[in-house]
Amino acid sequence: MTNWYRFKDDISIAPTDEGVYLLGDNIQNVVYVGRADNIQERLEQHPDPNNPCLQRKTIQYFAYEVTSNSEDKEQELIDKYDPECNRT
Repeated sequence: MTNWYRFKDDISIAPTDEGVYLLGDNIQNVVYVGRADNIQERLEQHPDPNNPCLQRKTIQYFAYEVTSNSEDKEQELIDKYDPECNRT
């Protein structure tokens, strides 16, 4: 899941499948890990207005992975990256 795409510009290439995604800043530091039933639709909803941390960040990149085990994969990625905006 290290293929980064430009946020907003490339959302249309994200799949409409279930999976997990990363949101990255301008140097591709992971600031948020999420999961969705429809990755593309969820990315279009970001930055999440209910997450003050994401509102302060300038999201520049995203990455994704299609998986039917998204809850476990999301937790694995949160543990791996410890993203700031998942701590709020």
